[in-house]
Amino acid sequence: MTERQQDNPAGAVLPAAAGPKERLSLLSHDLRSALTDILGGLRLIERQGLDDKVITQLDRIDAASRTLARLLEPDVVEEALGVAPLTQHRVAVGLAAFLDGIGKRWQARAAEKGLGFAIVTGDDLPEAVTLDRVTLERVTGNLISNAIKFADKGKVELRVAVEPDGALCLRVLDEGPGISPAALGSLYGYAARAGRLNKPGSGLGLFIARELAANMGATLDVHNREQGGVEAVFRIPSGGWERRPVREVAQEVIPDLTGLRILVAEDNLTNQLVVKHMLDAMGADYVMAADGREALSFLETGHFDIALLDIEMPRMTGLELIREIRAKDPPLGKMPLVALTAYAMQKHRERIAAAGADGVIAKPLLSLAGFGNEICRFLGHVPGGVERKVVANDVGRMGADDLIDRRVYDRLIETIGPEARGELLDKLGEDTRNVKMGLRAALAENDMNGIRSNTHMLVSVAGAIGASGLQGDARDLNAAARSDGADAVRMLGEKCLEGLDRLQEFILGEQADGAVPDGSRGAE
Repeated sequence: MTERQQDNPAGAVLPAAAGPKERLSLLSHDLRSALTDILGGLRLIERQGLDDKVITQLDRIDAASRTLARLLEPDVVEEALGVAPLTQHRVAVGLAAFLDGIGKRWQARAAEKGLGFAIVTGDDLPEAVTLDRVTLERVTGNLISNAIKFADKGKVELRVAVEPDGALCLRVLDEGPGISPAALGSLYGYAARAGRLNKPGSGLGLFIARELAANMGATLDVHNREQGGVEAVFRIPSGGWERRPVREVAQEVIPDLTGLRILVAEDNLTNQLVVKHMLDAMGADYVMAADGREALSFLETGHFDIALLDIEMPRMTGLELIREIRAKDPPLGKMPLVALTAYAMQKHRERIAAAGADGVIAKPLLSLAGFGNEICRFLGHVPGGVERKVVANDVGRMGADDLIDRRVYDRLIETIGPEARGELLDKLGEDTRNVKMGLRAALAENDMNGIRSNTHMLVSVAGAIGASGLQGDARDLNAAARSDGADAVRMLGEKCLEGLDRLQEFILGEQADGAVPDGSRGAE
């Protein structure tokens, strides 16, 4: 055993041949983990009673931290340092939320100099677009930063509109002294200094902005205004961005479960919330149990028409609970028992059936009507129903590297109701924090039982909101922990922890975008 391995009992040694890309990935991972904690800490600050100026500064820190988190994504860092070629990373961006973040970040900076700051939007501006968000953020930030730096009076204004030829145009205007004729000639040069030289800075802002704009096929033009000050025009042609597809409205018949009493055994807070809102919407009476033993106690002391049981639970698993109930005399021993599980492949169904279950309802639960009809099927119950409009936002994945499938996430929000969105995100945040702490500790101690327990929860949480890639990694890690493959466990463990970092960032971003109307929120 090497000295380095003795210092690291888990044996996680970086290969000797590791290059800049691998080392950058490790550094990026740790930096983003620290930023996740910063964002999480900001989220936990109780704002009630705080001075408005303090709240403004907290918003500023929060917005800047989110920008930094996106800049520290491994692919962005690799491209910036020349380890990988520049590419576009197109995602769905809710413009209202994006512009709100711009305002929170830069309004306080302008106010410190005694400047006004305003954002003006055109009438035809779409709710959401698909484009390279990081480039949009970096170019806009550099232009606003320059305007605030060089203007000593008046206001800075960001105007955003769709032009007649279909270009998305962002204009930054200031009322400062303008750019000297000598500086205009070297405006976009590396480390060039436009305007007055007594201002702090490196002169890199316009160089960065123009390079990024060119990479996405956009143009950047900076010139003096006739009435004084400077106008910077960032123009993205129609081929460089797309309107997010319009929402389609469909109908589905929601079963009426009034009069049914249902026991739900589920230890996952996120899934508890989803099931709760679905059953509420269908009028069912239900009791929620947090583990198998609590579920058994409820079933032995109360009357239920059906039990929906998660399979992996603490204290008593779903399979153990099913066997225990089936061993009892009627009517309890004969009541309908249905597994509610993210593990629904044939081999899993066979194990569940062998334990005595009547069947399986697979998670994630994406359709209210589908969930209700499955319950009715196991009861042999023909329900009444009511029609409900369903909003389908056909966005799908906005790129192979995206964490969240927006179709799944948006449909989940529509299913439980937009008013429950904040509560869902809080539960997701709590679940992911618990899983991350538990998984990290289990990996450090080579605790295979702990790894299996935490990856089971991660499979369920990730699947519920459309993080299918992370869900697959968690399933692979769960399987590796069962076969005790140490190398595979270590590699997949790091991959899952990295995915959890990104999932927590997504959750925090959605919480910050809480005021955006449903269907217009952008993927981070």
